[in-house]
This record gives sequence, structure tokens and C-alpha cells, in this order.
Amino acid sequence: MKKFLLLIALLIAPIPAFAQRVAVPPQTMPQTQTMPADDGIVAVVNDNVITTTDLEQRMRLAILSSGLPSSDDVRAHLLPQILRSLIDEQLQAQEAKRLDLSVSKEEIDQALERISKDNNIQGDFLQFLAAHGISSEAMTSQVRDGLLWNKVIQHELRPDIEIGDDEIDAVIDRVRADAGKEEYLVSEILLTVDNPKDEDQVRQVAENLVQQIKGGANFGAVARQFSQGAGASQGGDIGWIQQGQLAPELNRALAASAPGQVSDPIRTSNGFHILGVREKRTVSLGDPDKASIGLAQAFHPTIGPDKDAVLKEASRVRTAVTSCADLDAALTAFSGWKAQKLGDMNLAKAPAWIADKVRNVAAGSSSEPLDTDKGIVVLFVCNRNLSAGIDRDAIRRSIGTEKLELQARRLLRDLRRAAYLDIRLGRNS
Repeated sequence: MKKFLLLIALLIAPIPAFAQRVAVPPQTMPQTQTMPADDGIVAVVNDNVITTTDLEQRMRLAILSSGLPSSDDVRAHLLPQILRSLIDEQLQAQEAKRLDLSVSKEEIDQALERISKDNNIQGDFLQFLAAHGISSEAMTSQVRDGLLWNKVIQHELRPDIEIGDDEIDAVIDRVRADAGKEEYLVSEILLTVDNPKDEDQVRQVAENLVQQIKGGANFGAVARQFSQGAGASQGGDIGWIQQGQLAPELNRALAASAPGQVSDPIRTSNGFHILGVREKRTVSLGDPDKASIGLAQAFHPTIGPDKDAVLKEASRVRTAVTSCADLDAALTAFSGWKAQKLGDMNLAKAPAWIADKVRNVAAGSSSEPLDTDKGIVVLFVCNRNLSAGIDRDAIRRSIGTEKLELQARRLLRDLRRAAYLDIRLGRNS
């Protein structure tokens, strides 16, 4: 069966545990539960209800979008997350209604068309879903509620977002201090362990998810359905992460990962983490090709059979030279090597063979030896002008997006706290 990877680019807040006001004695959301057999009400959200039909339709959509098997175990663990999502969407839609906000059929159709295009679905998208037992209303309601929540955010929150020049300068200073370090573009699935007795069960779920992802399930779609981390609604995306920013256990896993790899479950104090490394790069400020760097070189002319010996010696030269200032003195210990200051150079205008070798070399470090037709060359980066090519507007947008997402999470939290929620799933009635 063709996997449908649900890629909805909507700002929907993650779904951590929430407080409840109920008409019966409070009860916790079940961690695992079976689907009720008869159609009925599974939750009351203020003046609206969520039915078993709503739950089953969203279950089918979640399984289809993630590529996970429709097993009893998978369905049991998906159920509480799906119910939480449906509750949050009800709260978001109710807030939009209170503000007299709406979305048009054209907006919904455009969103559905984007999803279909992103997933390379041929033919009618809603017919494709129907062929897999999913009603058009299950899909359109999720899209509609997401669009409504975006309008709430734009209407209520965006006008109050302010970004000062001092905030942009602080970001630039932080990146400048970290320039040259390795960082990773990371996606994460977090499964929390709220009760020690659930340790083995949660670990088993985490291991199963890793197996499914390595077998072809889409990481982002699985994260949307399972993860309890902050990036769940963005497919687990937690952005660019540098060494030292995460818990020590996670930092060690990142250091051992290559782009495209998915980690085994990692236990921290928060629960079990699954990390997916999408890209790896050296931290830079602005466009690296617009940066101006100061260069020097150590050069040794080679003739025939001497080349291999000189290449081996180049490694010792790299170790001996600790800065461009001591290049001349350091090379006196190596016969035949000569120092030369190349001055400042714009990478965009530099010869390709130079730019490719030093683009990601930190100031104070050297390139791998270059074997040229004239001899062996080692390039030393004396300094970098990291301010070249800085896009302050891009930084401003990034800060604004982060602030907006934080305010959106706070608003949803407040809506949960003020809501009347009667969760009937798992309760005899």
C-alpha cells in the first residue's frame, strides 16, 4: 500500500499533559486504551463533543500518514495522543469562533492541494483518502482547524510581537562566538515517562518507532502523532543544535551521528528521545562565501618520489603551526618549507581550489594538504570577517517566529485551563 506522508505546514501547538475541569471525579488521560466498539461521546469540550467516529477517522489518518502498521499495540499508544490533538483543535476552533474568524472553502481547497502536491498524490486527493477508509470531513476538519488557529495567532498575537535591534545584535554576537563549531539540524521524538512503572512499556514503544522509521516510516509524520516534545507539531523539528546545548546523553549521540541517521532510544531524565540528524555544518555568520578571510600558506616544492614523504610531513607542519604569527618561526624546523602571507581574500572571488578548502575552516586552523602541480600547500586561516553578508531581516524574522510560537503555546495552555473538559474514554457509562 502506498504510504501517505501527511505534510501539513500549519502552526499547531504541541500537546503536553493538561489540567481538566470535569463534571465527574477527575481522572488522568489513559496512557494506553482500546477503541470503544460502539459509537458515542468520548470527550466533551465546552459546548462541543468528540465522538468515537471522530477518533477512529483520525486514527486511520494518523496511521496512513505515519506509515506505521495498524496493529493493536500501535493503535493503543496512538489513542491518547490523538484524543489530545482533537481536544486542542476543538479549543482552537472555539477561540476562532469567539473572535468571529473564519476560513473560506477556497482556503481549505488550496491547503488540501498543497498537501496532495507535497505527497505526490495523483488524482483526486479526497478520493485517495476515501479509498483508505478516511472520510473527507476527517481531513478537511483538521485542515480547517489548523487554518483557523493560524488566523487566531495572526489576529491576536502577531500585533504584539516586537523585536529590538539589541535582540538582533545579541544573536549576531552569540553566533560570532560559536563560529567554527559543528552544529546539527535535528528532529526529535520525545516519549515521556510520567510513572516509573511505565518505563519498560515506553521503551518498547520507542524501540518500535525506531524500527518503523528505519523501515521507511516518515520521521516527521511519526513525530506529529507520537512525540510529546516541543517540536512535535513541526514534525519533531528542533532546529540547528550545537554540541553542549542538549543533555549530555543527547550530545554524545549527536557527535556519533551522520546526516540521515536515526538514533536508538536515548534515556534522559525527561524520558526516551529519538534523534534524527538531517544535516551537519560548521557554524558561520551570514553567507560564508561573502566573508573576508585572512590567509597564509606553507609551501613545499616537490619533485617525483619526494611527494609522498612531503605529504606525510605536512601533517606535522599543521600541528607545529599554532597561529599565522608564528608561521615563519615554526617552518624553520622543516627543511624545504616556505611561508607566505596571502592577505585578506573574499571567498566569492577566490580561486575555487582555495575557497573549497578553507570555506569551513575555523580561524587559527589549517586546511588539509593540497597536492598541486607546483608542490604541496597547507593553507592557514588567520582570521575571518564574520560580519560580511549578515541578513538582519532574516534574523528578525527568526526571532519573531520564535516569539510567536511561544505566545501561541501560552494561549493554548490558557484555553485548556479555562475549558470544561469531560473525558469519557476508558470510563464506564
